[in-house]
Amino acid sequence: MLVHPSGLLDGLIELFEAYWERAEPLLSEEPGATEGPSEEELVLIRLLHSGYKDQASARQLGVSVRTATRRVAALMRRLDAGTRFQAGVKARERGWV
Repeated sequence: MLVHPSGLLDGLIELFEAYWERAEPLLSEEPGATEGPSEEELVLIRLLHSGYKDQASARQLGVSVRTATRRVAALMRRLDAGTRFQAGVKARERGWV
């Protein structure tokens, strides 16, 4: 099909761009993405699952609040999650919880 510059073409381009933004890769390109969580990550996931905030998690882990916050951020990056809730969902999808 040949579509000439028009309102229809503009709409199709916008539709394509919207779907492209929401797309997720079929296969992860991250090294180690299929590996399971480390013991430290499992403990952190359990604390987050229990509703612990960073300060309480830090006390339980015996680390500073800043360290606990960094570990949560690293876990979220590993799970490719934008929020803590998403991290929980993705951990559940991977069978970590």
